[in-house]
Amino acid sequence: MLIPPLISPAQARDLILLATPQAPFKYEENGELKGIDVEIITEVMKRLNLGFQLRLIKSDARIQEEARRGKADMLVLFSKKQSRLEYLIYPEESYIDLTWNFFIRREDNGKYKFNELADLKGLAIGATKDVAYTPEFWQAGLQLDITTNNDQQISKLLAGRFDLVPLNTISTLYEEKHRGNLSKISYLPTPLKSTRYYNVFSKASDFPDKEDLIKRYDEIIRQLQEDGTIQRIMDKYLGDPEHGDITG
Repeated sequence: MLIPPLISPAQARDLILLATPQAPFKYEENGELKGIDVEIITEVMKRLNLGFQLRLIKSDARIQEEARRGKADMLVLFSKKQSRLEYLIYPEESYIDLTWNFFIRREDNGKYKFNELADLKGLAIGATKDVAYTPEFWQAGLQLDITTNNDQQISKLLAGRFDLVPLNTISTLYEEKHRGNLSKISYLPTPLKSTRYYNVFSKASDFPDKEDLIKRYDEIIRQLQEDGTIQRIMDKYLGDPEHGDITG
């Protein structure tokens, strides 16, 4: 599935971008690519005046291999790992931190705080078996209500089965927006864990003036953050600006 290129007469070829499908970041709906990253990347390329093609491939290993071979110029939404520095160039700018926050019922805003795990002593906490929150979470001796199905956690929270539950923040907001539950939930501002993600460039890519491209890319991301474009795109998919700025 491709996004039509934005044609630049002086450009030798389209920039090839690969990504794994994951809502609400990049996904196909009714034959059209949508998502937070899709819209941000489209705006970036428009401001850079670059033609591009974005392809969704389910295999994460395959798109990394394409980058190693120089068959892709850019990969969408990757965390920084030492092993990846051999074949990927990370820009300075990121607009996404994937976080896990403690979700609560909206009516309980202000009732709980979380700065360290000791703050949760005496509270009933939802948890999903085999989810790698943090080692410290599992070892903290908290009062845990453990289930095997992560999809049930918000329903159990709203039913009063426990006081808080740690969940992937952006994915949960997106899912609960579609379920009509956004007005019923909130989350504590300090994340249980947070990982920064980047759109990365292939070292083996033969795209011309790659060093200048990365510099210009960073400049555009800063512009989109400063002029509010990224936040507007986030709000479009996640709704409920009361939750505050969750961009990176």
